[in-house]
Amino acid sequence: MENTPFTVERLLQLPVFKGAKVMAGHAGVTNEIYYIDSMEMPDLTGWLRPNELILTTGYSFRHEPLMLCRLLDEMHRVGGTAVGIKTRRVLQEVPAEALQKSNLYNIPLFDIPLEVPFIDMTHTVMDKILQRQAYMLREVREVNQQFTNMVLNRRTTELVVLVGHLLSCEAAVLNQDEEVESCTARFVSAAIVEKRPIQVGSRVTGYLAITRALADSEHFEQMCLDHAITVLAIEFTIRQSQQLHREREQESFLVELFSGSAHQEDLLRYRAKQLGIPAGTHHYVIVIRIHGKGEEIAKLYSHFLQKVNKLGAYARKGVIINDSLIVLCATAHNDAEKQKEEVSHLLAELTQKTEELGTHFQLSVGIGGTREQLADVPASCKEAQKAIAIGQHTLPKQKVIHFHEVLVEDLLLDVADHPVLASLTSMLIEPVVAYDKEYSTELFATLGAFLRSGGNTKRVAEELFIHRNSVLYRLERISEILQTDLNDAEVRFRLDVAMRAWKTRGADVHSIL
Repeated sequence: MENTPFTVERLLQLPVFKGAKVMAGHAGVTNEIYYIDSMEMPDLTGWLRPNELILTTGYSFRHEPLMLCRLLDEMHRVGGTAVGIKTRRVLQEVPAEALQKSNLYNIPLFDIPLEVPFIDMTHTVMDKILQRQAYMLREVREVNQQFTNMVLNRRTTELVVLVGHLLSCEAAVLNQDEEVESCTARFVSAAIVEKRPIQVGSRVTGYLAITRALADSEHFEQMCLDHAITVLAIEFTIRQSQQLHREREQESFLVELFSGSAHQEDLLRYRAKQLGIPAGTHHYVIVIRIHGKGEEIAKLYSHFLQKVNKLGAYARKGVIINDSLIVLCATAHNDAEKQKEEVSHLLAELTQKTEELGTHFQLSVGIGGTREQLADVPASCKEAQKAIAIGQHTLPKQKVIHFHEVLVEDLLLDVADHPVLASLTSMLIEPVVAYDKEYSTELFATLGAFLRSGGNTKRVAEELFIHRNSVLYRLERISEILQTDLNDAEVRFRLDVAMRAWKTRGADVHSIL
């Protein structure tokens, strides 16, 4: 029968081998035959193949019968099937050592009829081998058709189940990160024995894992596995194409949203839902800028973007615009501190293992206020950009800045040219700056810390790493220079306004608008 393996046992049942007798290696009669060859040359190395049947008259052994042992050694090494010898033609008697090796290696050694020509035996065996191979090819073609239909109809789970059935083991498809995407019912990752890569071009996009190792002799199973990997590559190619198209649509939507060119809330929400853009009670925008060398920074932006947009990882989507990573976030919170906590967690994820990239960089991060409407997201985007632009001047040591921390500075920038503001900075700030410049003191920094701390001289001393008495001395000098009482609430208010206005000089927020 075509679907029955062609073994030594079946071979000996053929009419052309009638009368053949197995002399040794009886345990190997179930060995399969894939090839047949006749041998009359004494040199054995390099030409024997796995599952090969060798027929010989024994002529090459006539002067050295023990060379038959060498033949069996070589066949054992390559996985040969059996040896048939016309013993009555030349050899007459098989050496006992050869019989022992035949039994040891389970490679049958049998006597073949003297009167039957080799050509008849070869033709008969080849016919059986070809019938078996043709059957296997038909079966594999049918399996491949089933695989292809399942992939094209997006039934990957059924394909995996079929693979497990054909290979008599558990099987699973893993993604690029080796996470299980679909698997047979009893599959467990710890039981994986073999993992074959699924490639799209030169890039590994996933794996097909099975829980047993296939033997070299399992040709049908090996072919099924190869075909499964081929059609899964088609599945991953389809996914990659769809994902790329989706990412481009998401990118276009975000660029349009952040630019403020779309205003219809219902349409925005519908498109966002269709594209998998995060939705929540509130939305806000994060702007991330990376400072460092050009080519390395481009790679880092790409690395951050990939992490931000990882499917199912976070309620956020990002896009790179004008050397900034701009991220839309969905949240249930309407609180600046909660937003900063969420952003801190995000930055920890983004910067994890970045040392492996060999890139030295610094980050500036701005956070915009929350909005209930998607149509109002552009305002949050502008706030995040302003937070960076203003924060670089007013909070230079702070990496993450929320717009709410620079609200007053933003207001002052709107009236930067007002004569009253100019008068305040001229009276209250410029004299201190001039004194520092002339005498190399740090009165300006001390005044800033004093105003930020609400007049708490102990906190000023801790911030500036100086003794409290030094703080008191510096404040006394400032009072003398400005001819004011720093303990007066009205004076401190005016000083705070003037200090904020002074620090925001040079902050470019007009280009954001």
